[in-house]
Amino acid sequence: MSIICVKKQIVLLMGGHMKKHLLFFVLLVVWFLIPFQKVQASNSDYKHILILNSYHSGFQWTDNQTEGILSALSMDNPHYNISIEHMDWKRYPTDKNLDNIYKSLQDKYALQKIDVVVTTDDAAFYFALENRSTIFSDAPVVFCGVNSTGLLQAKDESNYTGVLEEIYPEDTIRAALKINPSINTIYLIYDNTESGMSTGELCIKAANKVNSTLNVISLNQESSTDIINQLPDINQNSIILITTYFTDLDGSPINHQAFCKKISSESYVPVYHLYDFGMNQGVFGGYLTTGRQQGMEAGELANRIIKGEKADEIPILSLKSSHFTYDYLVAQKFQIKKSQLPLQNITMNKPFSFLETYRNLVITVLFIIILLASFSGVLLFYIRKINKMKYKLAQNNEELSQLYEELSATEEELRAQVTDISDAHEQLEEYSTKLHHLAYHDTLTGLYNRLYLYEEIGEKLEDNSYEGAMYFIDLDNFKFVNDALGHSIGDELLIAISNRLLTLTSKNIALIRLGGDEFVFFASKIKSKEVAKDFAVKIINIFSSNFDINENRLSVTVSIGIAMFPENGASIDKLLRNADMAMYKVKNNGKNGYYFFNNQLKEELMERINIEKNFKNALEYKEFQIHYQPQIKIGTDNIDGFEALIRWQNKELGMLSPIKFISVAEETGFITVLGEWILKTACNTVAKLNQKLNQSFNISVNISVIQLVQDDFVKVVKKVLKETCLSPELLELEITESVIMESQELVTEKIKILRKLGIKIAIDDFGTGYSSLSYLRNIPITTLKIDKLFVDDIGNPLSNTDVTDTIIDLGHKMNLTIVAEGVETKEQLTYLKQNGCDKIQGYFYSKPLPIQKLEEFINNYQQLDFG
Repeated sequence: MSIICVKKQIVLLMGGHMKKHLLFFVLLVVWFLIPFQKVQASNSDYKHILILNSYHSGFQWTDNQTEGILSALSMDNPHYNISIEHMDWKRYPTDKNLDNIYKSLQDKYALQKIDVVVTTDDAAFYFALENRSTIFSDAPVVFCGVNSTGLLQAKDESNYTGVLEEIYPEDTIRAALKINPSINTIYLIYDNTESGMSTGELCIKAANKVNSTLNVISLNQESSTDIINQLPDINQNSIILITTYFTDLDGSPINHQAFCKKISSESYVPVYHLYDFGMNQGVFGGYLTTGRQQGMEAGELANRIIKGEKADEIPILSLKSSHFTYDYLVAQKFQIKKSQLPLQNITMNKPFSFLETYRNLVITVLFIIILLASFSGVLLFYIRKINKMKYKLAQNNEELSQLYEELSATEEELRAQVTDISDAHEQLEEYSTKLHHLAYHDTLTGLYNRLYLYEEIGEKLEDNSYEGAMYFIDLDNFKFVNDALGHSIGDELLIAISNRLLTLTSKNIALIRLGGDEFVFFASKIKSKEVAKDFAVKIINIFSSNFDINENRLSVTVSIGIAMFPENGASIDKLLRNADMAMYKVKNNGKNGYYFFNNQLKEELMERINIEKNFKNALEYKEFQIHYQPQIKIGTDNIDGFEALIRWQNKELGMLSPIKFISVAEETGFITVLGEWILKTACNTVAKLNQKLNQSFNISVNISVIQLVQDDFVKVVKKVLKETCLSPELLELEITESVIMESQELVTEKIKILRKLGIKIAIDDFGTGYSSLSYLRNIPITTLKIDKLFVDDIGNPLSNTDVTDTIIDLGHKMNLTIVAEGVETKEQLTYLKQNGCDKIQGYFYSKPLPIQKLEEFINNYQQLDFG
């Protein structure tokens, strides 16, 4: 009861028969006591709860858990003081990250009293148990997202409780066998993280328990690319079961939703999952573990502890999913009937059905119509009866008139009811039109959506005479707009872009938003590439002027892939795939343009796939070789050292030059492994050669930008030098100008560290890139390598040597060593000697040699005649 209500009651009592002094006493007690009690109660409600997440904000599983915890806490007491922290362990599982987290949380919470710590997933749980006495006021811990295997690591701890993360592979496999009793193989996809390995082990045990004859193939030793490449070869009596796959084989992070979407789109068999965040990506379904439910239960346990219960006395909860969740559209794709599914199931993405949605309303309308028909029949019956009575009772006009008036009133009521039914019918038609529009249009932009593309336009493609072009449009760098300015600005920009693109539509040109920043133009009656090209230019010109969004002037470019139909595909799926492939060609060529799909593009993609596939075992099979090209010191005419050059001899692909495979290695991340192997092999070879021949030959090794930006690159170089016993002064790392200009600050700091170790730094192909004097002044390089392009100008009457002369003169003024590459003639050698070049490298002396022939060259060098 509120204070005002109590005071009003006291005033009423004062008008009764009680004595005035008693009423006055009661008034004083209520007036002063009640507010005091209320303040006391409210002050006691403020408790400090810390939510400590293992992973980062934006990771769907973590966000769902946090949302569930907050929901449970707010329902019980909205006045809790709640703090939320993220350890980001999924992306940075390092000791350094743990040290940073410890220092940060100690600074924030060491002097604050924490009443309860609620953790999500293993890393946060173990961190809280280990450090709560020094950071978190020795508070009780409530966990969620930890399975029974993970809980074993906390068996010696106390003062904690929580919610076990139970997965249901056994139920999911049984459901799959019910749908297809012929299943004999399960392809199990999980990563090599701690949680991934434990989940994979539980799934293997569950499969053996369900049916010991099932063949379980674990793909945790396959890269994501290899997994996708083998999907077409999977037997039809198989299923794919995905658990947690967030890191690739090389440790690089994986977008789990995008990976699930790719797997589902390429797979010819149903894909099952064990977690709710895997759905809506083409996954068929499973008995799913839900992060929000985990969080809700953990939040309720925290409430119980705040209210006085001890954590050790609260039993650890284990949730059980009793419903099989499945995607309706995927079920249709694999022709899976609802009768094949478990009885208790949840349907997702079921298309709108008017009759099912408004079944009760339709039945009601039919009932009313039948009722009206019955009334009409009754009315006709009475009219006939009245006519007979009128004929028989003509004498009693007064009674007949009265009866006629009553019947007229009834007829008016029926007519009014008929009008109401007619209005209801019109409203139903209006609702049906609105629902149809919602089903086929994008909610943000109002454009046609993916369903319209597949159903309406897909139906037209069944006519083989239908000709035209599909334009797959992807906005360049749109992610940066969302990251820098927020999703609301991003949405406004998408609406503005849609309005501009709509100006290009017509009767024969439809605009569809696929989702995110992807759009499709479907243009019919385009019969030539020239016409298709003209329309692509119009699309690009649409973006020539900036977009003004909420006082932000944004410049937008697009990459467009074009697929002609029917020659590049007669179905929506094939056209989208081919146009998407062409669009990525534009991305690789620098973005802001268009490209037509062709068979060569497909062949390039297959070649790239073959290169990626063969990377896996190339090092193990010793397919990579290093050839060494001598560098001759002009002043002494002696061998100064060698440049290490990689070659790849593959049984399937033949001999490949670095131009073919280095870019693919950089894009896939394989370059970090390959680059370390090259560095270690080259250093080891030269160290042994120096020891054997009692020489001090230098070795020059090319370094990729991917290697250079790695956090541990300097550590890797130190490790190689230590293992090979090569003096740092004999190692030279070659870096291209573009690498320096793209990441100048980061590169400069690492080069300074390497130079302090004594390692030399060379700029490769100098003069062909930026050639900025500022970085030559600021970065402590030691060597400039003149590109073969300028060396070829020596002796060519149509060219001049001004650039070569300038490079040599500039380098010497900056105390740099000058190396000329690609020297092939006596004339070039003579010129370079006369102009003060320090070292020579090229076919004039020797081509790159394998180590066996290199030793032969060294031994015979003094006897060789170079003219």
